[in-house]
Amino acid sequence: MDYKSNSKEETVRSDVVEDFFVIGILVSKSDRKLKESLNKLSELGRIYKKGQVGAFSLEGINRDKQMINGYLYNEGMWNPSTFSMPDAIINRIYLNRKWESFFRKTIGRKMINNFTFNKWEMYKWLSTNSNLSKHLPITRLVNSPQDIIDFLGQYNEGIIKPINGSYGKGIYKVSKQAANFKVDTSLHQKEKKNSLYLTQEELEVFFKPKCKMRKYIIQQVIDLYVGNSPVDFRLIMVKDGTEEWKELGIIARKGSRNGIVSNIGFVRSGNLAFQNLLSISDYKAIEIRKKMTQVSLDAAKDMENYRGCNGNLGNLGIDLGLDKNQHLWIIEINHRNPGHRMAVDAGEYGIYSNSNKLIMDYAHKLAERMKESCI
Repeated sequence: MDYKSNSKEETVRSDVVEDFFVIGILVSKSDRKLKESLNKLSELGRIYKKGQVGAFSLEGINRDKQMINGYLYNEGMWNPSTFSMPDAIINRIYLNRKWESFFRKTIGRKMINNFTFNKWEMYKWLSTNSNLSKHLPITRLVNSPQDIIDFLGQYNEGIIKPINGSYGKGIYKVSKQAANFKVDTSLHQKEKKNSLYLTQEELEVFFKPKCKMRKYIIQQVIDLYVGNSPVDFRLIMVKDGTEEWKELGIIARKGSRNGIVSNIGFVRSGNLAFQNLLSISDYKAIEIRKKMTQVSLDAAKDMENYRGCNGNLGNLGIDLGLDKNQHLWIIEINHRNPGHRMAVDAGEYGIYSNSNKLIMDYAHKLAERMKESCI
């Protein structure tokens, strides 16, 4: 490999050695955030033996020259480096349409998770699939408080979520009472649930500034409670070196007592936790798990078509829930750095390590290709 180095920075040409590849990880928008995240990326750097791994931010890209100021992993360290556009990229952030277009033109489909969708876009797309629509909670876009009032007039209660939110932040449960409206707020793990009782006029005043600041959806309330706590399941799906989806495992997440969201609580792993939490037989657990895998696989494949033939997904965390009748619901498809590290929290380091290995295998497979795109 040909290095041109000075004391602080090295410049790498990935085309000097035949079949030598640079796999890039797009980590953040800013260089500051990139630097803060480097330690969490070291395992990806260690795993890849067929070239080098580069980490970079949008801020570090020179679009005119198609050169990047970022970091290259070498002998256990991330070194400040300047390198050309990687042979394949693992994307971990939100991309607006301009950046999507840039990467589509420069590397085609050789970026994993090369487009972004929000909760509303996911619902609209998957709801056109008759096999998947029955697994989606009824969802409406909230443009104003009147949309909330109309939804409650039809369904009596709903969950309001930011269309681009994550980690259970900014979520409200609203319900229509006999003489007023109840709003449950403050849904973080270490905070107590706060209930407000509002008139229709007060409800409008409460949500009007929120609707101006960001976009929300309102969804049908699904009873995901086991005992006094909501429970959902994260199914980890990654493509491998054969370009096929692999389901790596399931993580059960239990929310706080009488809470509204389940994805901020403690985690348990594996089929036994799944079976014990739901108090079901071995046979029923196997049946439900198979269905979870199939529905998740169908949703992943269908969502990949959202951007047509240029779309490429390869790293997902699919949140699922089961109601009292054991009906399966798709809660969310996480595609922006889907957080497989939660498997470590659940005592399943093998799942986390395997997800890293497979995603690097898939990235290498993409790197071996010539640039691909379609009209």
